[in-house]
Amino acid sequence: MNDLINHIIDTIDKKGVQRNCKKILKKCSFKSSKDLGNITELAVWLYVYEFYDQAISVCDLVKDVPFTGDYTLWGNIDSALCIKARILRLRGRNKDSAEIIRLINEHRSPELYKNLVDWFEKDIDSAIKNNLENNWKADVRQGRLLKLEAAIQYREAGGFPISDKKFEDIIREMVDILAVER
Repeated sequence: MNDLINHIIDTIDKKGVQRNCKKILKKCSFKSSKDLGNITELAVWLYVYEFYDQAISVCDLVKDVPFTGDYTLWGNIDSALCIKARILRLRGRNKDSAEIIRLINEHRSPELYKNLVDWFEKDIDSAIKNNLENNWKADVRQGRLLKLEAAIQYREAGGFPISDKKFEDIIREMVDILAVER
């Protein structure tokens, strides 16, 4: 793992990538939701900057972490695997992508998705707007990263009561906004 993260930190000079690499190198436990969140956030930043091979490699760091019933930990693993599945699908590797999604969906409850629509469509946007109004730049960035991560997660796993087209539009918008960060 350290070799991969060191290679990324040495070759990709983007603030979000660098920041997450440093956090991962300092401490990384697969039993910590914060540490798993740093891995997922690194994968999101790599996706934003179109370093897709590196994003897949980062996502692969968690591919063998077993589901233990702890959804706080699993949410980050789920997100990372959805990022990998998306990249594979966009590259035409639909069978590989579908296999990842099949495994992810073994631990999901689609009947609960309707409970997340307001959070996804209203709450995240409201928080971003509030943070913009208060000029809290780091919180704005985090809100947009969360929106992008959730859009990828819900779009790729399927079954969410929002259209794929709307998810794709949101993903494109968030990537366009986040990609201008150095």
